[in-house]
Amino acid sequence: MKVVVGIDVSKDWFDIAWKENDRIKTQRFDSTASGINQLMKATPADAIYVMEATGVYHARLAVTLFETERNVAVINPLVIKRYGQMRLSRVKTDTADASLILSYGESVEFMLWKPEPHHIQELKVAQGWLDDLTEDMTRLSNRGHAQSYLVVRSAMVDRQFLRRKEQLKQDITECEAHLEKQVKKHFAELYKLLNSIPSIGSKTATQLIISTGGFTKFISIKQLSAYVGVSPTTYESGSSVRGRGGIAKMGQGRLRQLLYLCSWTARKCNPSCVALYERLQALGKPAKVISIAIAHKLLRQAFAVATKKTAYSPEFA
Repeated sequence: MKVVVGIDVSKDWFDIAWKENDRIKTQRFDSTASGINQLMKATPADAIYVMEATGVYHARLAVTLFETERNVAVINPLVIKRYGQMRLSRVKTDTADASLILSYGESVEFMLWKPEPHHIQELKVAQGWLDDLTEDMTRLSNRGHAQSYLVVRSAMVDRQFLRRKEQLKQDITECEAHLEKQVKKHFAELYKLLNSIPSIGSKTATQLIISTGGFTKFISIKQLSAYVGVSPTTYESGSSVRGRGGIAKMGQGRLRQLLYLCSWTARKCNPSCVALYERLQALGKPAKVISIAIAHKLLRQAFAVATKKTAYSPEFA
């Protein structure tokens, strides 16, 4: 019988729950190197340590356990939340959460976790920074649009606005160049293959590689589509509920946005996407539905060239 240690991670400490002689034991440790050592001394060495992916706070604990050859599982927090709702959990404390994670870990089978290579982690950090810079630029552009309607302007605000906008442009350009350089360094062949797809450019190829870990995280296009958030949904029940379907927007918003933008070019230059566009347009499908379908087609093409290690070819697309 497997021994599971459920861990609820906070910023400054983490609570654990595990069973000894069919009784649940709980304990709290500081989120420090000393606290992690105390955890390993207090729990069986062959246990499976199960925790949620809590931003950056779980990372040091998970990596330390992995490096000391402990079994680690990192779970999507939404999965634990839904599991708690299914059990009608009414208590929300750190100790109760650790016990809930323990119960989940005992009830399912899951793949053990291992950290991604350092160059992938570095790329994701840089990509997160680029996302923040892009968000700041959008907010600043919206502010500039609003300022253009003001009757009374502030010269000081205008100067700072222009200075901040130029600095953001420079930072975004530098960050994008860094990402492209690192992707070409570590994934040169894959980057070249993805760019062979008509309408897939350097930004989208770079984002595809970073988001998928170089297409090593998925064994099927269905998994990848769900991760990106372009898989279709159905809302039906019985004979009376016939809701409007859509896509499962639970994945990579930035990558989904880039593929959506690529769909506008793909409908003109990518042969299979052109055919898809013409067919759906003849059926009277809305423009957004057609664009998402083309984005999905582009993702399938990217998955094919990446996994088959073959450049894009119209007859196989």
